Amino acid sequence: MSREDQNADDTFGTVKGRHQKWSEANPRRRGPSAIKVPEMSDAVEKTLGMAAGFGAGALLLLLAAVTATAAASWARVDRSGAAVAYSIATFFLILAGLGALAATYNHVFRIIPGEAPEHH
Repeated sequence: MSREDQNADDTFGTVKGRHQKWSEANPRRRGPSAIKVPEMSDAVEKTLGMAAGFGAGALLLLLAAVTATAAASWARVDRSGAAVAYSIATFFLILAGLGALAATYNHVFRIIPGEAPEHH
C-alpha cells in the first residue's frame, strides 16, 4: 500500500527510482519510421532545392503584381486607405520575393559549391 511521506522530495525520489527501474526492465521497441525520405543524388537534391527556392520567389513576385494591381484599382475608385495598404503589401511582397531569389542563388551557387569549414 502507500505510505504518507512528510517530505515531498523523498516521494518524488522513490517514484522516480521505481519508474527508472521499470524503464530499464521494459525498453521501448523502436519500430520503422513513418517518415520515408527517398535516397537521391546531390544533383537531384540541388535541382529540387533550386526549383523550390526560385519557385517561391517567383510566386511572391506574382503576388506582388496582383497586390499592385489591386492598389491601383482601389486608387481609381478613391479609396486611398485601401490603396495605401495594398501598396505597403506590394512593397513587402517584392522584398520577400527578391530575398527568396537572392537567398536561393546564394545558397545554390555560392554556399553549396564551397568547401565545408573544418569543425574541431
